[in-house]
Amino acid sequence: MMQKILSYAKSITISVVVFLILLAVTNWAAGIYMAKKGGEKRHLLPAYEHEQEAAKAIFNDYHSVAHRYKPFAEWQMLPYQGKTLSINDQGLRTHTPPAGATANPVIRFFGGSTMWGEGSDDANTIPALVHQKINSGTVINHGQLAYNSRQNLDALISMYAKGETADVVIFYDGVNDAAFLCPNEIQELPGHRLIPLFQKKIYGGAKQFVLTVLNNLFTENILLVIQYQQSKGTNQASQYDCLNSDKGKTVASMLVKNWEMANELVTSRGGKFIAILQPVAYVGSPRLDHLELNAELGTNFQFVYDEVHKIIDTQQQPWIYDFSQAFNGEDYIYIDFCHVTKTGNKIIADRLVDLLLNDTSQSNPKY
Repeated sequence: MMQKILSYAKSITISVVVFLILLAVTNWAAGIYMAKKGGEKRHLLPAYEHEQEAAKAIFNDYHSVAHRYKPFAEWQMLPYQGKTLSINDQGLRTHTPPAGATANPVIRFFGGSTMWGEGSDDANTIPALVHQKINSGTVINHGQLAYNSRQNLDALISMYAKGETADVVIFYDGVNDAAFLCPNEIQELPGHRLIPLFQKKIYGGAKQFVLTVLNNLFTENILLVIQYQQSKGTNQASQYDCLNSDKGKTVASMLVKNWEMANELVTSRGGKFIAILQPVAYVGSPRLDHLELNAELGTNFQFVYDEVHKIIDTQQQPWIYDFSQAFNGEDYIYIDFCHVTKTGNKIIADRLVDLLLNDTSQSNPKY
């Protein structure tokens, strides 16, 4: 009897082990499949015509960076040095200053990956191009991947708390406030992109840790393939909840309030503050025939941006500028729903230089 029990147990154990091995192999194969389907292909877009090899190097560097925890703002890049990308010990992207640059004025740029310069090399980020054009001062790029306006405000507060100064502070916001706060998994505002991940990884406990390990080994990529196939269907559950909702209005309102607080911090210390509502592919009439965009995200974006426009038009703050339609036209500018080539960065840099070289307190030009 005991021999039969042991034999059954052995058979069951072997079956379970074989099943787990097959599941792990399937999960690995699904990862390869998703890498081919969802791997980096933006360097092949027409926006990089005649520059695809250079663009490939840019994205290779982009995918090589890592992050560390950053108090209050939540995350920041680790130092990195590549062919097209330089991150210093403070986690900030750097560029080579123009030969004629002086120490002052100090101009600090805050934003997400668009300000940071995703899709461009060090010399062609917005801050670097502005620096080249004004050929003076110290220009610092505080942009970090996925930062929204609240995180930029937190980073600004930390900057002042450390005793650092600024003559001009520029916030470039809008995209990450809508893109990463409108998903329905973000249930409480203010927030940021990684709230669901932090809740699982940090506060999920030992049980969640075990589930995460098992998921990574056996099911993560399989589930991604299933989600990828389901995404092709027409009857998908809504992933966003900003459209025609109090949440959408709150996202817009908090964006402007974060700007107001930043303006008070900067101007009370003798600096000039400029807030930019940044361009996004879903607003205006840019050329998009080369891209496949998420229509549902687009309608949520349009709602949030419409609400921001209402607030801007009502308040008429001279330090807020609407660049949301800066890329209208027939040129290939966008490489996804918000990131652009160096051509797009140059358009923004030119407009910012106009603001920096003119008295922005006299008018609020419409771009």
